[in-house]
Amino acid sequence: MLQYRVPNKKEGALQDAQRAIRMIKKANNTHKIGIMGFSAGGSLSARAATSFNKMSYPSNDEIDELSARPDFAALIYPAYLDLGVNFSLTPELTISKETPPMFIFGTSDDQYGNSALVMTSALRKNKIPVELHFLAEGGHGYGLRKGNIAAETWPYLLKEWLLAQF
Repeated sequence: MLQYRVPNKKEGALQDAQRAIRMIKKANNTHKIGIMGFSAGGSLSARAATSFNKMSYPSNDEIDELSARPDFAALIYPAYLDLGVNFSLTPELTISKETPPMFIFGTSDDQYGNSALVMTSALRKNKIPVELHFLAEGGHGYGLRKGNIAAETWPYLLKEWLLAQF
């Protein structure tokens, strides 16, 4: 779990995420490193998954020579991904052929629900593997709360997706 800089520290948060991914790669020597975020953390996870080739901070050591690309991203009720013209994809989110596969989960009664749809559409357009689950109800900010259908559904679906990926 990463505690990153908030609020209003957008660049600092991306720096924290990129450094954390690099540190985990160095410590674990594995290629199954993902990033998952909820709400604004979903936005950060999307930025980390699409900006991994941009160095967001000055290099400190040999760790910073490692790639900051996660092998997958899970965006759970993501927010702020539709800040483009007419609620289109946020301009800083640049999808490329190297963008990792994504699992996206949202609900139609979430005020930020369009973010999940816009990101999924952009990934599909660029032929990046994406799995979207979009329930009718659940709201925003449900996490793992018992009694909320969305909260009780996404962990199982993410587990199944991860098992199929790796």
